[in-house]
Amino acid sequence: MTDRDTDKERSAPAEKLSARDLLSPLAIIIAGLMISGSIIWSSRLPPQVAARESIAPASPSSTVASPEEPAQPLGPPADIAKVNLNGEPFIGDADAPVVIAYWFDYQCPFCRETEETILPELIKDYVDTGKVRIVFKDFQFLGPDSQTAAIAARAVWETAPDKFRAWHKAMFDKQDDENAGWGNKDDIIALTKTIPGIDVAKVEELMTSRAADYDKAIQADAAEGNGMGVEGTPSILIGKQMRVGLQPYRVLKAAIDEVLSTM
Repeated sequence: MTDRDTDKERSAPAEKLSARDLLSPLAIIIAGLMISGSIIWSSRLPPQVAARESIAPASPSSTVASPEEPAQPLGPPADIAKVNLNGEPFIGDADAPVVIAYWFDYQCPFCRETEETILPELIKDYVDTGKVRIVFKDFQFLGPDSQTAAIAARAVWETAPDKFRAWHKAMFDKQDDENAGWGNKDDIIALTKTIPGIDVAKVEELMTSRAADYDKAIQADAAEGNGMGVEGTPSILIGKQMRVGLQPYRVLKAAIDEVLSTM
């Protein structure tokens, strides 16, 4: 064996050891660089992009809070005394001491939940006892079916105001997904025929002959709501408190009781 062969035998284990030993530290260094780069890159993202997955933006119709959750924050300053009440559909005593303005859309699912879970209690405790009048204000923004329903509602109110509540409830009971197919004029007329005491022919005629006047009133309701902080539906104004989104009954009750206590 030559000296050169001896040197090769001595160096071979060292070469194998060097490759094996360098592999793990190299991987750690590379991983560290990748993690550092990721942190630096994410820190450069605009806040709205970084938060997109954890905070979904709310659509106008999804101002939501379940009745078990805390109430939505108060909106901008508003005052029921400044709300137009003339010619607007309402339920309750016309001389009730407290007036509530309620902006809604016939296709809004959270309005339907309000109608099913909140209004019955409110009507029982305050409307039927003569303490509250609820005035229905249009905020029909979800599509053509919303607009058609609003025009029909005006016609029903003009034709048979004492049947408005029953008709209004039936509309929400029939609600499907937004612009999903139900809610054109034919559908609404068919539903109206199921409510005894309404002159359906007159409703249908008014939906055509008074369409421009009704549309003007509908747009006025929406503009008025916008000026008072209505950003979606349902929105409820009690006294000077505008509540936007589905509200717990206890919150509305407290607001009503507060107004009554000042009278």
